[in-house]
Amino acid sequence: MPPLEKDKLIFREMLESELEIVMEMLKDGSRETENRLLLYAMTRPAALLLMAVGSSALRFVLSSFAAALLLPVVCVAALLKLALHWRAGLPRTRIWVAVYDGEDVCGCAAFDPKPGGRPGSPALELHRLAVCRWHRRSGIATFLLAAFEERARKGGHRQATLRIDPVNRAAIALFEKHGYKPSLGGGGGGGGARLCSSISLEYVKDL
Repeated sequence: MPPLEKDKLIFREMLESELEIVMEMLKDGSRETENRLLLYAMTRPAALLLMAVGSSALRFVLSSFAAALLLPVVCVAALLKLALHWRAGLPRTRIWVAVYDGEDVCGCAAFDPKPGGRPGSPALELHRLAVCRWHRRSGIATFLLAAFEERARKGGHRQATLRIDPVNRAAIALFEKHGYKPSLGGGGGGGGARLCSSISLEYVKDL
């Protein structure tokens, strides 16, 4: 799709009436990379170790070697699938939207201050950025990113941070193009959420 007229784009907080549109946009954006990320997550050392331990333990309980081998794989896949669906939900923070020509919600971004940031240099963390499939490759993602950084500067934040799934090459290219660099920071959480977080990449940019 050709670039939109920038003077018709505005960035504002999401209205309650736009919740359904934004939810569908977020789900659509995560659905495309979910299967690739699931395969990537299941080949990480933590997942492989969990499956190996589970398989070894089940061999003492189950008479079938195949069942003992496959059951841990199915369980880990289900756990990761649930974690990915949990991540795809609406972030527990304020949502901002890109609106074109006064009424067309074509993109969204969710962000809030990052907890435990460096003293004197608070960071604003971008949790989600999604663009309606009908408006992709039209400059909306760049517009949202610029608007996010502008909000960060106005709020006194000196650094922008975000996490990207390693299979999402398009997003990595976008953020690197706009000055974001990989960080050594890690992720947290529990169970499948911790595993999904640990395989994501943290990027930062000084504002």
